[in-house]
Amino acid sequence: MTTRARSAGSLAAEAAFRARLGELGATLLEHSWLGALVPHRVRCAEGHERQARPNDVQQGRGVCRVCAGRDPAAAEAAFHARVTELGGTVVGKYVGAHIPVQVRCATGHDCSPRPCKVQQGRGICRICANCDPATAEASFRARLDGLGATPLYTKWLGVKRPYHVRCANGHDCQAWPDSIRRGRGPCRICARNDPAAAAAAFREALDRMGATLLERDWLGSMVPHRVRCIAGHNCRPMPASVQQGHGICRVCAGVDTATAEADFRARVEKVGGIVLGSYVNNKTPILVRCKAGHDSWPWPSSVQAGRGICLTCSERDPVSAARAFHSRMAEMGAAVLGDYVNAHTPVLARCAAGHDCTPTPHGVRKGRGICQVCKGLLWDVFYVVTHDSETRVKFGITSGNPRDRLRHHRRYGYTSVAYLATDLPGTIAPDTENAILSALALAGERPIHGREYFDISCLPLILDVARGWLVYDEKEAA
Repeated sequence: MTTRARSAGSLAAEAAFRARLGELGATLLEHSWLGALVPHRVRCAEGHERQARPNDVQQGRGVCRVCAGRDPAAAEAAFHARVTELGGTVVGKYVGAHIPVQVRCATGHDCSPRPCKVQQGRGICRICANCDPATAEASFRARLDGLGATPLYTKWLGVKRPYHVRCANGHDCQAWPDSIRRGRGPCRICARNDPAAAAAAFREALDRMGATLLERDWLGSMVPHRVRCIAGHNCRPMPASVQQGHGICRVCAGVDTATAEADFRARVEKVGGIVLGSYVNNKTPILVRCKAGHDSWPWPSSVQAGRGICLTCSERDPVSAARAFHSRMAEMGAAVLGDYVNAHTPVLARCAAGHDCTPTPHGVRKGRGICQVCKGLLWDVFYVVTHDSETRVKFGITSGNPRDRLRHHRRYGYTSVAYLATDLPGTIAPDTENAILSALALAGERPIHGREYFDISCLPLILDVARGWLVYDEKEAA
């Protein structure tokens, strides 16, 4: 391809690639441009000759796998070093980062971890981590013994398969090891999850309420059944809802459409309003005119909850809310620097003490203040806690004395404090939290639930990033 025939985009890509190589101290060894996705021969600043794709270099991946620690020889050396650090011995031959290698752990167990997983902090031995099949089966049998149940199966097939078990009350059932580990028990009959037991319980509940079941067959606890209540209304309650105490008849409870509409119209008339639109249901806005003449579209469920019918009269429409927010900020001696979007979107402001902050208009209206620094909610604590029985770890940030926050986590089983740093200046605490989240994402780790709850195998990586980041920031601050 001649230079004249190349597009402007191709020329710009080559220029950007050469400029980036210059920034990295690298030298392009190719005589011509091959394309953004084609590897080019490059000599890095340390003298290593490698193949680098211009597109990868522009995305910040560097030019040299040896310098980046992604070279096979460097990766093997790092794997050997990590195994030695954990007290283990590499017995087999290293083939690649994703191929298991035979290793003997510090306790003497022979195992075959993947080097990439070891580098991510997951350890080397499944037996020591209580994850190997023999240990899992022993734990399952021990848990069954503690529950008074007897295992009747002959072969272990893994934690994701059900097993024939006889519970303490003599019921034959299928127990899942993973469910047993989570504390759910082996027997559906004893837990009232058995279809026959659920049907009997549903009939008993109907008898207590004087209702009559109109279905001939059991349809399931999550399927509505035709029922006639004691007042003679035909209704379709779900057995699961009845067992939770939700009742059976919407008419008697005043939540059917006709009753709800009548209640909505009565509430509107009580405050001097007029219903102009057609009622659909309690979740569909309906046109209403208040006694001041303002037209609005309230939700019937919102009116029934006592929130009024008119946003303008209650100063909850966007214009009135923005005016009230600016007025309140002025009363507090603060200056609004950003644009008002809505009640729940933070607005850039400067408090009376000169701190830049981003208060939420809704929070200001509720009296929560505008400045985190002035009200002592500057994030200056970082913590890592682990669960006492489940293999989970939680990290996060808080303000001031972390005692209350740690007490909150202890209620849910997170009793061990693995790391705690207090009195952190500036934004070090949230920056550390974000750095850990980024490192976990790059390692391919996903939270168990929420945003900061991970498997316990992630603990080494979390601690490494936290300590490294905090030490780095302390040096920078010094």
